[in-house]
Amino acid sequence: MSTTLQAARETAWQAFEAAGLPSARDEDWKYSDLTRITALLGEQWWDVVAKGEVDRDTFAIAGLDAYTVLFVNGRFDAEASELPKTVNVTSLASLIQDEPEKMIELMEYKADAPFASGMTAVNAAKAVDGCCICVPANLKLDRPLHILHINSGGAVHLRTGITIGEHAELEVIEHFAGNADVAGVTNSLTAIRLEAGGRCEHYRLQLESGKQWHLGRVEVNQKADSSYTMHAVELGSALSRVDVVDDLNECGAESELNGLFVLSGRQHVDHHTRVAHEAPHCRSRESYRTVLDGRSHAVFNGKVVVAKGAVKTDSAQSNANLLLSDRAEIDTKPELEIYNDDVKCAHGATVGQLDKNQLFYLKSRGLSEEEAKQLLTFAFADELLAKMKIKPIRRYIERAAFAKLPNLSGLEDMLT
Repeated sequence: MSTTLQAARETAWQAFEAAGLPSARDEDWKYSDLTRITALLGEQWWDVVAKGEVDRDTFAIAGLDAYTVLFVNGRFDAEASELPKTVNVTSLASLIQDEPEKMIELMEYKADAPFASGMTAVNAAKAVDGCCICVPANLKLDRPLHILHINSGGAVHLRTGITIGEHAELEVIEHFAGNADVAGVTNSLTAIRLEAGGRCEHYRLQLESGKQWHLGRVEVNQKADSSYTMHAVELGSALSRVDVVDDLNECGAESELNGLFVLSGRQHVDHHTRVAHEAPHCRSRESYRTVLDGRSHAVFNGKVVVAKGAVKTDSAQSNANLLLSDRAEIDTKPELEIYNDDVKCAHGATVGQLDKNQLFYLKSRGLSEEEAKQLLTFAFADELLAKMKIKPIRRYIERAAFAKLPNLSGLEDMLT
C-alpha cells in the first residue's frame, strides 16, 4: 500500500476516534443509536472477519438477465462474476495494488459532508475491496449490472464508485443479502457521478438477514441534463440506516428517489435524504412508502435544499406510511430549505391504517376480510413497485414481501 493511501486511511481512522459511534445524542441519529454495535460483534467490531459459507444461488433473482459482479464477505469473486467488455469494472483491491493514487480519491473522507459520521470514517479507513465502474461517453450498456454483496457474518466495509460519461446510460442493481441467523454488519458507501446528459437507473435492494445491521450511504453528483433514478427497497436486517445525498449541480439535472420499506417484528429502518438544487431549471421527485407490522419502527427524514440562484426549481416530496399493527411506529420529517422565490416546491407526509370503507366495499364484492386486507396492502405498495422497469426485480421484491407479512401470505396465488 502506498504511503499516501496509508496516510489517508489513518486520517479517516483518527476522524472516527474523534467522532465515535453515532448515538441518540446526535440529532441526525437520535432514532438509530449505533453504540449497541459492540453488543452485536464485540468491542473491535470493525475487524470481525466473516467465516460462514455462502450459496450464491440462494440469492439469485429469477429471470434476471444481467452482468454480475459478486462480492462475498466484502471480497470480489472474479470466477463467479460476469463482467461486461464495454464498461470498465475494476475491483478496489486491484486498484490498491496497481493504482493507489486513483484509490485515494475514492477513499476520501469528508468530515463536512451532509450526514458525515464515524461510520463513513470507518468505511474510508477499513474498506479493502469494492468496485470502480466507468461507463464511456455515449454508451448504453446492453444489460443491467447486478452487484451482489453477500455477508455471512462479521463486519464488511464496501466502497463503490460509479462514473457515467456524457450521454451514457447504466442500469445498476446493488443487492445486499446475508445468511440467516448470523450476526454481521455491512457498512457500504456508493458514490455516483453523472456527466452531462448521463442517465442512471439505480436499484438498491437490502435483504440481509434478521441478525445483521446495514449501514449505507449513497452520494450522487449530477451535471447538466443528467438523470438519476433510485429504487431503494428495505426488507431485511434488524437495523438499517441509509443516507442519500444527491447534488444537482448544473442546469437541467433531474432526480427521482423512490423508497419502499416492508417491515415486521422489531425491525428498524432509518432513511435520511438530502436533495440539493444548486443550479437553475432542475427537477426532483421523491416518493417513499412504508408498510409496518409487528413492533417495527421506520424513520424518514427528507430534506430538499434550493440554493440561491437555483431559479425555476421544480421539486415534490411525499412520504406515505401504512400501519398494520397498533404497536408499529413511524417518525417522519419532510423538510424544505429554500433561498429564492422563483421555485415550485411541495412536500407532505401521511400515516394511517387500512381504510375501513375500502375494506367494506371489497368484502361486499365477495372477498373475505383477509383477502381484502391483502389487496389493499398490495395496492399501497404497488404504486412504487410499478415504477421498477426491470420486471424480474419487481417480481422478486413482491415475493419477498409476500413471505414477510402474514397477511400477504395468500396474495401471490390470487395475483398469479
